[in-house]
Amino acid sequence: METLSEDTQRRAVKRVATMRVLGLGLGLLPIMVVLYELNAPMVMWLLALANGFLWPWVARRIAVASSDPMRVERRNLLIDSMMGGMWVALMQFNVVPSLVLVSMLSMDKFAFGGVKLAARCFAALAASAAVFAALNGFAFAPHSSTIVTLAALPLLMAYPSAIALAAYTLSERVRKQSKALAELSRTDALTELANRRALMESLDHEFRRFRRGGYRATLMMLDVDRFKLLNDTHGHAVGDEALRTIARVLRKTLRDTDTAGRYGGDEFAVVLTDASGARVGDLAERLRQSIAAAELIEGQGVHATVSIGYAELDSGMHTGAQWIAAADAALYRAKSGGRNRTMSSPSHGPIP
Repeated sequence: METLSEDTQRRAVKRVATMRVLGLGLGLLPIMVVLYELNAPMVMWLLALANGFLWPWVARRIAVASSDPMRVERRNLLIDSMMGGMWVALMQFNVVPSLVLVSMLSMDKFAFGGVKLAARCFAALAASAAVFAALNGFAFAPHSSTIVTLAALPLLMAYPSAIALAAYTLSERVRKQSKALAELSRTDALTELANRRALMESLDHEFRRFRRGGYRATLMMLDVDRFKLLNDTHGHAVGDEALRTIARVLRKTLRDTDTAGRYGGDEFAVVLTDASGARVGDLAERLRQSIAAAELIEGQGVHATVSIGYAELDSGMHTGAQWIAAADAALYRAKSGGRNRTMSSPSHGPIP
């Protein structure tokens, strides 16, 4: 917990504080009924009201204002348990509200700090109950009347549901954050396309599909023409914009089932699922023309072009590396043939 940022700790503390307001507010009801049946003195009534309504806000304020909110909140939870033990004793161990209070106080400790915190707080509760029982002459009246039992039901019914809802909400947040982190680990920061790792996973997946069932797939490689000259002439900001522009064109043109990513530097790769033949050639030409037409600096006529090579999987390929090599060979032919053009792998010949 100590490794969490202060903001994260404060958010956790505020969630606990909300549970405290609910738990102590509902827990006050059976306590008040028992105090009424015991004809308790006014000081006990004032103590109960302070515990139920004042303490939750004091605890929240102290924890949120602290430089170590979680440490302070653990201390607050310990105080909650000590107060719970006090009320068990002052209610003369009235069985129903006592058991409900102990159960609810144990539940939130398990939810917040696990077994270790729950054990510490239960020990504090037991010690507090023993001390106040001694101060109260070890008064013992365990019988719970019907009205006391009914008064304990709202806490018994609502608090576990609230704890479960809070736990579910937190788990959903963690799941979404984990998913977001997983996506970030597979995404290129500049272009927001797949990174090389994600590309290779997609390539391996399609290669295995082809080897198992003959599913068609094509690998396309794109390289920015004279990228160093573009950077030297217009600056690296324009070079970065060229990469982002290519990424936008790829996202706009490709299908959801295709995987486009930054292969490295100014080179991109696209894994096209269930695609082959003339359709791939048409797609490559559309991509090339769209990229060439995109203006990098509005109103200044600065453009970038790409050379594209692509290779369809065939039975002569036994590894993914051979597939990459075939697409790379096609890309080399496109660049050596004058750049700003598309070319299929040598085994398939040039675009018709």
